[in-house]
Amino acid sequence: MRAVLSALRAAATAVPLAARHAHELYHPPPAKPGRTPRHKGLPLRELSLTTSRDGIALHGWVVPGAGPHTVVVCHGMGRTMSSTLGHIELLHRAGWHVVAYDLRNHGDSGRDRCYGSMAERYTSDLADVLRWVAADLELGAGRIALYGFSFSTWVALSVLTRLDRPPVALVCDSGPMADIGSGLRHFAGLRRATLPEALRGGAGHAVYRFCFSALCRHMLAVRNWPPDLSRTGTRLMFVAGGQDPVVPEARIAPVADHYPDAERWTAPNALHMNALRFDREEYQDRVLTFLTGAFAHSTARRSEAATDG
Repeated sequence: MRAVLSALRAAATAVPLAARHAHELYHPPPAKPGRTPRHKGLPLRELSLTTSRDGIALHGWVVPGAGPHTVVVCHGMGRTMSSTLGHIELLHRAGWHVVAYDLRNHGDSGRDRCYGSMAERYTSDLADVLRWVAADLELGAGRIALYGFSFSTWVALSVLTRLDRPPVALVCDSGPMADIGSGLRHFAGLRRATLPEALRGGAGHAVYRFCFSALCRHMLAVRNWPPDLSRTGTRLMFVAGGQDPVVPEARIAPVADHYPDAERWTAPNALHMNALRFDREEYQDRVLTFLTGAFAHSTARRSEAATDG
């Protein structure tokens, strides 16, 4: 009887805490202001738009380059666009325009009070950003590539199916996981050391883990995963961290296997989203070569189409 009561008390603690953490996954606490491209001496103008789905204000940066092509960068969950500043500099120095924005509920972008369809909301937001880029007088002359990190790799893959002119290339860094439910249970396990002692093991942790995963998945509401990209023509590159405890390479591999023409690389020394730091030379070479080739191939195809026309 005592064991039953102990388990019930643990469950009573686990359920509301799991619900709060699930909500915070998509609605993290406000972060302190980070560095901007000006801290690296880069040119900068502001991006500001309102989402077509529900009127949320999105804030971002445009870092003009030599052009004509543009790379749109999407940060990881719980972070802001400041976390991608090193990648923004890398892409700008390579000669491209770079656009980055704070996801809804992050950074300087607006916050919602939503509990459902979060995958659709984030995906619709990215589609709005891509249409904004295509319509911009400075950015719209060239082609567009996407660069997503961790959670945003799910969003970036999903957005490809809903655009008349999808991006020519997508780099997925540190994601996505093939089995979303299993991945969310894995995230719950990574939180173990931060939980109250009663929830670090046994029935308490089992209840917390189950509820966190179930609620996160219900709120995310992902459908048709992984998406069918056979009609997009978008070139794909998947980058995993060889030492990544958050999204290990083995969890990304089944998604990459779904797209047999995709380029794949595991950065041997990298943790989560930091291959640019720990495997810098090879990371830069592989990513820039991939994007350069995708832009060149797309430009050649456009020229051939114009000649045939």
